[in-house]
Amino acid sequence: MEKIKLLLNTHTQKSEESLDEEEIFLDEKHVSSKKSWEDHEDDPKEKVEIMESIEKDMYKGDLDASLKLLEELPQQINLIALEEKRHKMRLQHYYVGRQLTDELLGNKDEFGKELERVIDLEQELQKAFAVTLDIRFSVKQAKLGLADGGITLLGHYFQRQKLLSLLKTLKTIKVLRSTDEKLKEFIENEDFPGAIQLCRDCQHAAVTFRQYTCIQDLNSKLKDTSVIIEEKLDETLALMCISFDYDRYHKLTQAYLLLGKLQSAMDQLHMHFTSAIHSKAYEIVYRYAANTNVETKQKYEDLCKFVPLDLYIPCLIEFLTMLWGIMGSYQKMLEYHNNNTTCSEQLSQFDRSYVQQKLQLGLTRIWSDVQHKVYPYLTAQDLSLFQFDDFIKVLELINRLISVGEEFCKSDAISNEILRAPLRNQSVQYFRSYHQARAGELAMFLQNELWELWPVKPTFTTFQLKEFRFLETNTEVLETSKLHENTGGYFGANATSPFVFTQDDDLEESFFGAANSDDDDNDVNEELKMEYIEDGVDPVNSSRSKSKGGGNRKKIKITFHNTSRDGPILTNTTLNVLRYLGKYMQMMSSLRQISTDVFVSMVQLFEYYMYAVYVFFASTNVETSNTRLAQLLHKIQSTIIQSDGHNHDTLSIPPPVVSDFIELHNPHNLYGLKERMIATESLIFLSTQFELWREYLEVRVEEGKKVLLNQFYTQTLPLSRELRDIVYGGIAGKALPYSSILNLMCSVKWDIKELMSDPNSYVYIMLQEMESLQQKLSVVSHAVPFPLEVYKMLWMYSIMEITKVFLEGFGSAKKCTHEGRAWMQLDFQQFISQVDRFTSVKPIPGKDMVENFIKAYYLTETDLEVWIRENYMKYNHKQLNSLIYCTTTQLSKVLQRTKLSAIVDELLKNK
Repeated sequence: MEKIKLLLNTHTQKSEESLDEEEIFLDEKHVSSKKSWEDHEDDPKEKVEIMESIEKDMYKGDLDASLKLLEELPQQINLIALEEKRHKMRLQHYYVGRQLTDELLGNKDEFGKELERVIDLEQELQKAFAVTLDIRFSVKQAKLGLADGGITLLGHYFQRQKLLSLLKTLKTIKVLRSTDEKLKEFIENEDFPGAIQLCRDCQHAAVTFRQYTCIQDLNSKLKDTSVIIEEKLDETLALMCISFDYDRYHKLTQAYLLLGKLQSAMDQLHMHFTSAIHSKAYEIVYRYAANTNVETKQKYEDLCKFVPLDLYIPCLIEFLTMLWGIMGSYQKMLEYHNNNTTCSEQLSQFDRSYVQQKLQLGLTRIWSDVQHKVYPYLTAQDLSLFQFDDFIKVLELINRLISVGEEFCKSDAISNEILRAPLRNQSVQYFRSYHQARAGELAMFLQNELWELWPVKPTFTTFQLKEFRFLETNTEVLETSKLHENTGGYFGANATSPFVFTQDDDLEESFFGAANSDDDDNDVNEELKMEYIEDGVDPVNSSRSKSKGGGNRKKIKITFHNTSRDGPILTNTTLNVLRYLGKYMQMMSSLRQISTDVFVSMVQLFEYYMYAVYVFFASTNVETSNTRLAQLLHKIQSTIIQSDGHNHDTLSIPPPVVSDFIELHNPHNLYGLKERMIATESLIFLSTQFELWREYLEVRVEEGKKVLLNQFYTQTLPLSRELRDIVYGGIAGKALPYSSILNLMCSVKWDIKELMSDPNSYVYIMLQEMESLQQKLSVVSHAVPFPLEVYKMLWMYSIMEITKVFLEGFGSAKKCTHEGRAWMQLDFQQFISQVDRFTSVKPIPGKDMVENFIKAYYLTETDLEVWIRENYMKYNHKQLNSLIYCTTTQLSKVLQRTKLSAIVDELLKNK
């Protein structure tokens, strides 16, 4: 308003000249504006600019546009500027109107329908108005026609209503008097919500009719009944801790909701669970301890000490099953509050949060109570007095309880140290003494072992031993802690007690087979069936005899071992070691904390077995040139073999002693080849079993101790196979009379002048001795079938020794002519041609060295020097000097001989 007044005052103060000018301008503007609206053509670009210039506030429904425009007027008002503003506003109004018109035209059908609805509504309202007028007129006529009789009728009706009200009151009082029996029935049927609701209704009615004397006594009874209901509620809530029932608990929850005491019920619930754990634990332990006439009043910790050892595990199973049941009840309560939407809707946000938080916190509290009840029972007895199977069962029960606790608390990060600490301490003590005892037993078994083949079925595997049956549930990953998955967890709907184990102690082991016999070999590969050698035939002239078809020939049969037919080669001691290892692996599965120590003990048993095989069958044969094997055997001897300076805190096993009944120095049985082969191959079988167990052991060994496992698999196991070379190489080194043959070779005169057509006699003798060796091998193979690899290894080392004899014999020659060199070559070629009769080993070991040595006799002095420099590492001093002397016999070559000898001396000195 102030701005309008200011505008008027300003306008009156202007001069007539300026006023006339403005009026002329405004009139022209008005005329041109009027023309423009009549002939205005829409410009799309102008439309967009005008529409964008409209302020957003103009679209508000509660805005007074006129007032807003007046408030925006400047203090100094210019009519021309005002006219321009007005023109702009008219443009905005014009384009908004045009857009509104376009919208209405675009939605013409909808607009018509809505207009019809408005018209119909208007007609209906008019009809309603007419009906209302008729009703009012009729009511007015009824009032005018009311008579005295109607008033009397109303009086009687009022009296009747009072009498009905009195009758209703009397009926209510009658019902209240009979409520006591109804409440008792509700309580007995555990319909607590109905009892509480009825009791409340009765209390409200009693307050309403408290003026009646008969109601006053009822009011006091209802108060007592309310107390009884709450006590009964608490008793039933306590029973839910032992055996949860969904319907009963639902009634309890509804009852506490009616009472408004759900929070206090949650507090009381945890006290009931703690009380149930304590009372039930005491009850079970007391029942088992009562057999020892224990006094009735004992502390729980003292009572646990009176449980007999033979009843310890049955008591523990019942004890843990009871605890699992209590934890299961708590889980079901938690699920009820998480899944029951009806109950959650009836609670306020605060109450709902309180219940959830209380139940979640209660998980760790109840698990702690369970651990504190099991702990005294675990520490009350000395578990080292238990048999191994019983001890393992205790470990498995406690580990299963820990798994149950982790699932119960929905976390594997909870503290289980209360249970793990005593278990670890008792396990370390138990296993240390157990391992020492088993190691002593192994030493005793080895001392009495006769190294006879223990017959087992071809299908034998370690999983058939009862000690390994715990691995059968999952042979790939070898995990046994997931037995509950099929039932949805330890607390699933169909879950059964995880502490009830199947008894497999009475299951028979059916892997024992019959002793080896000469059965039909049709199912055996031809290469593995047999090898033959002709007996009673002149080895030299055998080819001629064959061509003439002469003579009956006796054949020697070699029986080869086939695992698919004969089963693995092992002994009674090997089986016992496998049983020990199976029990050790059970220990690793049951107690992860000492799993690395258990693995080290498994390695010690294997190493002791390996050391015994070496001491019995390899140490007297040859000195090992295998540095790594020698270091390993020295480590075994210094760490676990009993000695005067041995540390008594570590494992100490008596040195292995071979049985007096084993003949290892008799050439007729090839120096105990059968026993040596059974011992060596049983060691190989043990090593293959460790390979099968590798995946299981890698899972069990601690991450920081994996270097011990890798060291065992990369060093010890491969070296156990290399022990074969020492055992069989030692037998091959004594199997033939190499010294006698060498003496015969040394007596041969190689400075002959004529070419010989027949080989030397020592070749015949050598082949006859090989024939004899073949017969001995045949005898051994009938007792223990030869593994093909072992058979080839024996002949490989024997032939290697023979080629050494050839080199040594040829290297002993002082004089040798060209004819003598040809004779050497004839001898060796005759030997090579007969080797195939004994073995199919290819290439023949040492053949190239002998042939290369013989060929060197034909070299010139210059080439001989080059040959010596290239091959001096393969031959000894004596052989090289013999070669030099035999090729430089002329007097003119003495200087050359001296030169070559000096070269040999220098080369071998640096060798």
